[in-house]
Amino acid sequence: MHGASILLVGGLERLDAHYRMDAPLRRELSEDAPFRIDAAYTDSSALARRLETADAIVLVTGHISHAAAHKVRSVARRRGIPLVSALTPGLSAVRNALGAALVALSAPHEMRRTA
Repeated sequence: MHGASILLVGGLERLDAHYRMDAPLRRELSEDAPFRIDAAYTDSSALARRLETADAIVLVTGHISHAAAHKVRSVARRRGIPLVSALTPGLSAVRNALGAALVALSAPHEMRRTA
């Protein structure tokens, strides 16, 4: 899982710095698990491009448009990449979802589940 990318779709932009603090997530797996978190807080023309390059996706379902959520689910299903949902944009819900996405990335491909 070298250079893995997790795309966070939705959430609160004012919590961006807190969502990206990855030290607790790294402790869940190993200290040297390199990954980066990219974020898209609104549906835009760039969202489709960013979805195509992500290795896993976290979707904050309670804080994004239905159209964007549909787009995210479709791309994740088509590409066969992990999709984890957080119901609220709260810090603990999003951090738990990011942790679950990271765990899903480390699982063997046959064991991965997408929504």
